[in-house]
Amino acid sequence: MGGKKRPTISQLEKRWRRELESRSRKGETEDKRFKLKLTEEGKVSQVSLDRIAKEVIKWPYVTPYQLASRFGMKISTARRVLRTLESQGALKFVDGNRRVLIYVPER
Repeated sequence: MGGKKRPTISQLEKRWRRELESRSRKGETEDKRFKLKLTEEGKVSQVSLDRIAKEVIKWPYVTPYQLASRFGMKISTARRVLRTLESQGALKFVDGNRRVLIYVPER
């Protein structure tokens, strides 16, 4: 009786083409994005830290989630990066608890 009707073959083909085009457009923009570089030990390289620091000082505040989602890293790596940037003097720890840490850039 009722229910959603199945799409026709031409509709499926159009949907498939649109998805391919959007993926190709996303692929072009992803190549321009920043790629995180790790050392052999799995730590973030100094070059990556410098680029992250340049970007982060423009933000009003920084959390591990923001850093992880922007640069495509794990949240644990983002926490480690934030601690490193704090020790270097680029960031200042403002507030937080066990789950959320909030930093502001040193100006």
